[in-house]
Amino acid sequence: MEGMSNGGMLYHEVQEAKLCAVHCVNTVLQGPFFSEFDLAALASDLDTIERQVMQGTVSAAASGDFLSAESHNVSLDGDFSIQVRRYSYMLFILFVVS
Repeated sequence: MEGMSNGGMLYHEVQEAKLCAVHCVNTVLQGPFFSEFDLAALASDLDTIERQVMQGTVSAAASGDFLSAESHNVSLDGDFSIQVRRYSYMLFILFVVS
């Protein structure tokens, strides 16, 4: 998964499994900064935050389907939501700036 595949001009990961978001994030950031496990942890964090918001602002009947779902940020086959990608970019920027 890691490494230069085009002679060192740009960082590019060879596609592996259905981890498009991992490869996308790392290509944008130009390095192997996030693994599928890192993005899964971010997805879990986002799921927790979203459930807390839903429990506090929406009626139980309206939020039932949302709250009972496993995750809205990662699928069982490893596809991540755009929110997870965005969150990873924000964390990377905070790390680089600080």
